[in-house]
Amino acid sequence: MSAQIRTFRANDPVSALAAVKTALGPDAVLISTRTVEGGLFRRPQIEVTAAAGPPLEGPVSSPPLPDTPPKEEGHPLGAAARLASYARGTRVQGDADESRPRDDRLASEVLLLRRSVEEARRALATVTREARAGRDLQIPPAAAEVHARLIARGVEPLLAEELVRQALQLSPAPRPHLLIGAVRDLLGERLVPCRAPWLHQGRHVIALVGPTGVGKTTTIAKIAARALLEAKKRVAFLSIDTYRIGACDQLARYGEIMGMPLITARNRAELVGAYERVSDADLVLVDTAGRSSAEDVARQADLVRTLPKVQLHLVVSAATGALDLAAIGDRYRSIQPDRLLFSKLDEAAGPGALLSAAVRIGRPVSCVADGQRVPEDLHALTGPELADLVLPEEPLLDASTEHPTP
Repeated sequence: MSAQIRTFRANDPVSALAAVKTALGPDAVLISTRTVEGGLFRRPQIEVTAAAGPPLEGPVSSPPLPDTPPKEEGHPLGAAARLASYARGTRVQGDADESRPRDDRLASEVLLLRRSVEEARRALATVTREARAGRDLQIPPAAAEVHARLIARGVEPLLAEELVRQALQLSPAPRPHLLIGAVRDLLGERLVPCRAPWLHQGRHVIALVGPTGVGKTTTIAKIAARALLEAKKRVAFLSIDTYRIGACDQLARYGEIMGMPLITARNRAELVGAYERVSDADLVLVDTAGRSSAEDVARQADLVRTLPKVQLHLVVSAATGALDLAAIGDRYRSIQPDRLLFSKLDEAAGPGALLSAAVRIGRPVSCVADGQRVPEDLHALTGPELADLVLPEEPLLDASTEHPTP
C-alpha cells in the first residue's frame, strides 16, 4: 500500500507541524522542508512535505513527528532547518552525531547561497537606480553611477542631483573617478572643519543645543574629558535642562568622576550667577534641553546667549533621515548656531544624510561622535574625512583604461 503524500505551507514551523498532524495523524513521516519566499509584500512561508501510513520505499526515512518541537534559536538555516531538526529530535545520539558534519556543510552552503542572492539583489537595485537616474535626469551613465552612490549613502535626491550636475560642469570628462573627485571637492565647500572645541585658547563657553535624543549630555562629557586629558583645562558644567525629570543626574555623575562642578540654572539670573561662580574654569560647557517648537528653541537660545562670547554648537544625529535632518536644519537655522556637531555616526545606515543639515545651517563642523565611550568616541575630522562620510573615495573601473583607478 502506498503512502499518502501531501504538502503543507504555514507561516512558522509550529503551525506547519500542527497542520501535518491534523491532516495525516501523529505518525506522519517528514519527507522534506524548505522556505518559500513570499514576494515583495508577503512574508516567507515554511513548506513541508509529509507522508501518512507506512514509510516510503527507498532511502528516504524519518521517525514520526515529535509531539512538541524542541526550542532551537539562531539556527543558520532559519525556520525550515529548525523544522527539519524537530523531525530529527527522536533520533538516537549516534545518528545525530553522524549527521552533524553533513548538516554543517549544508548550512554553510545555504548561507553562502543566501549571501550571493542578497549581493545580486543589491547590485540589481543599484543598476536599476543608475538606469532610472540616467533616464529621468538625462545625465551620462558615469554621472548616473555617482548619483546612485550618493543616494545609497543617504543623500537627499535633490542634493545628489545638484552635486552631480555641478560636478559635470567641473569635470573635464564624464568618467566616474573624475566625477567623484569633483563631487568630493564640492562636498569640501559644504562640510568645512574647524578647531576642536576642547582646543580653544583662553576662557571659552560652549553650549550644546539640538533635538532631544541626539546625545548632547554624553557629548558634553566627551568634550570635557578631552579638554581635561589633552589640553589640561579646568572645566565646569552648567545645565539649563530643567524640563526632564532627573535630566542633570547623568551629567552630575560625569562631573563627579572627572572632578568638575555642575550648577543648574532655571532662569537668566541663575545662569549669570552660575557662570560667575565658575570664573576659574577655562572651559564652561552648557547642557540644554531638546526642544521641538520653534518658539521654545528661540527662547532657549536667547537664554544661553546671556553668557558672554558663548558659542552655540548644534548637535544633530547622523542616524536621522535626510528629510528629518533638513527639517531640523530649517528649525534651528533661525537661532544662528556657530558650529555643527554630528553624533551617532555608528548608528547611521546612510551617513550622507548629514549633508542635509550642513547645507541649511552653513556652519563649520567642530567634531563628530561615533559611540558611547567617553572620550574615545569623539573626533575632530579633516575636510577629506568629512567628505568620506558622504562619498568615500573608492577605486572604480575606468572604462578607458580597464584598470582600477584610485
